[in-house]
Amino acid sequence: MPMSTIILEKRKELGWTQKQVAEYLGVSVPAVSKWEKGIASPDIGLLPSLARLLKTDLNALFCFHEALSPRELGAFCNELVSLAGKNIAAAFERAEAKLHEFPHDEQLRLSVAVVMDSALLQTHDPNVLKEDFEKKISSWYDCLGRSADEKIRNSVDFMRVSRYIRQDKLDAAQEVLNNIRDKREIAAAFPDKQMLQVSIDLKRGEAEQAALELEKMLFQEASKIQMLLASLAEAELAAGEKAVAEMIAEKSKAMVALLDLWEGNKYSALYPIVAQEKDADAMLSLLEKMLKSLKKPWGFTESALYHRMAPEAKQFCPDEILAMVLKGLENDPDCEYLREHPKGKALLAKYKR
Repeated sequence: MPMSTIILEKRKELGWTQKQVAEYLGVSVPAVSKWEKGIASPDIGLLPSLARLLKTDLNALFCFHEALSPRELGAFCNELVSLAGKNIAAAFERAEAKLHEFPHDEQLRLSVAVVMDSALLQTHDPNVLKEDFEKKISSWYDCLGRSADEKIRNSVDFMRVSRYIRQDKLDAAQEVLNNIRDKREIAAAFPDKQMLQVSIDLKRGEAEQAALELEKMLFQEASKIQMLLASLAEAELAAGEKAVAEMIAEKSKAMVALLDLWEGNKYSALYPIVAQEKDADAMLSLLEKMLKSLKKPWGFTESALYHRMAPEAKQFCPDEILAMVLKGLENDPDCEYLREHPKGKALLAKYKR
């Protein structure tokens, strides 16, 4: 959060007007207005007085120690996923402690909300009071919904829609969705910014930078198409078109090899098709393949399509995902027929070791 936002929010929180702040500090009202708009910053000699007036400190004004670095954030999210697989209550306590330590880090709050939302969804322990944890997650999203950052607000809105759908609050989901601004039609009228940047890089002779940008774009679009294929297969299945869903699942599987995606994606479109049949042998065979894919190392280094983005790519942590899948298989009531099957017992025992 920039200093301008801190000054604005603290002033309003304390009920001060810009004129009162200006009089206290001996500056003009337009000067205070410029501070809050980020056009200018207070003189360094005014900062101690300003901090006292706003009942804060210089560290807060300068945003020192306020946000985690991307590497720190990624490591903390991995820690949360791992802890949630063992003890969901302890994971929530750890999350709240970190948010208390970095109260103004909105990216941290958003990441924590998403991680814990997903973890709670996959928790089937009857002793876990999900309602209390759901309230915590909702409070995090509510706080982020007032963010000055449009990207943060948009992310929160998309997560809210997903949560409402899961809770069968479809009218609420529709209301939020209707208020999300769809920028695709606006963007379609203009040249793609990323492609223009690539053109500039190539003209400057910076071919490696251009290749890196193109790799990122390709991976983003490939991942999106993979998700669309899985959703389309599920929709066709719900419409009673099982044969069509199976053909889409095959195309989804082929795309993984074609575009060097994670092997586990091969089964995302096929999973609901097999699950619908309640055939324990077929389902356990698919699960064996999925679990095996989680034990294989995966990265971008060996891919001709993404090797340049490998050094800055977020580390893939299959062990945490594996733990969550196994916990679902072990506790989910819908998986009882698999747990009772001899092959299911053997599969659980094998991977739990």
